[in-house]
Parts: sequence; C-alpha cells; structure tokens
Amino acid sequence: MKDGFVPISIEKYIQSHLKTNPDENPKELRNNLTRALKDYQNGIKCQCGNSIWVLGSAFAGNSCFTCITGEARPDHDYEIKEAC
Repeated sequence: MKDGFVPISIEKYIQSHLKTNPDENPKELRNNLTRALKDYQNGIKCQCGNSIWVLGSAFAGNSCFTCITGEARPDHDYEIKEAC
C-alpha cells in the first residue's frame, strides 16, 4: 500500500466529491479517474519519476502527490484503492 494514503473506491470517491461539488459532471469525473487509473496501471510516471497520484491526476494531469500538492508525503489523503 502507498504510505500515508487512505484507499477509496472510485464509486465512493465520486459520491463524496459530488456532495461537496454538486455542479461537477459525474460522467466526466468518472472518465478522468478511470483514465488516470489506467495510466497508473500502464506505468505512466510523473515528470519527476515517481508514480502518479491517481486521484490528483484526474484533476491536475499525470503527476505525483508531491508535485501536485507541494507536500512531501500524504497525510491520510485519499487514493483510489486499485493504486494502493
């Protein structure tokens, strides 16, 4: 398991995300998450060489947690369970 992440299914993440972002398009969100997960499973890496953060990459392009957030390590941040 990736250190510091809390695993979540795509379905549960979409439900949670839509509660706080009701104007978000659920189909587009699912497509972006699925694309990022496929990229992760195909070995796509961040420009720095680390594994991509699937959840963050769905919003910010294929990058790792540190490059997306500027934080060294996740602290109970969500990650799609198939990538954990």
